[in-house]
Amino acid sequence: MKIPILVILFLCFTILFGCSTEKIQGLPISQKAIEIRKLVNQSQWKKAEQEVALIQELYKSNKWRYQILGDKIEYHNLNIHIKKLKVALEEKDKTEAKLNIVMIENYIESLYFR
Repeated sequence: MKIPILVILFLCFTILFGCSTEKIQGLPISQKAIEIRKLVNQSQWKKAEQEVALIQELYKSNKWRYQILGDKIEYHNLNIHIKKLKVALEEKDKTEAKLNIVMIENYIESLYFR
């Protein structure tokens, strides 16, 4: 009975102390957000739309992880801002796209640091 508790504690400590700014920026969603920001600045809308589709897939495949790391509001709002980013890119709205990119980065950071 003590072994599973020790394993759970080890996993919790690994998650808590294994998160740093460099590691978060190395996460696939964070990398894609940085790429999308560059594409938006260059007005490469189609490429940016393709990248946001990849972010949506990454979110779906990692949702279980976000549910463990954060609360429902954080991972739910992350999903909302991914969807808003997709719409902003379809509308070619730089300001709204940049705002949603920053919000996505913020929610990823809050999921891994809290």
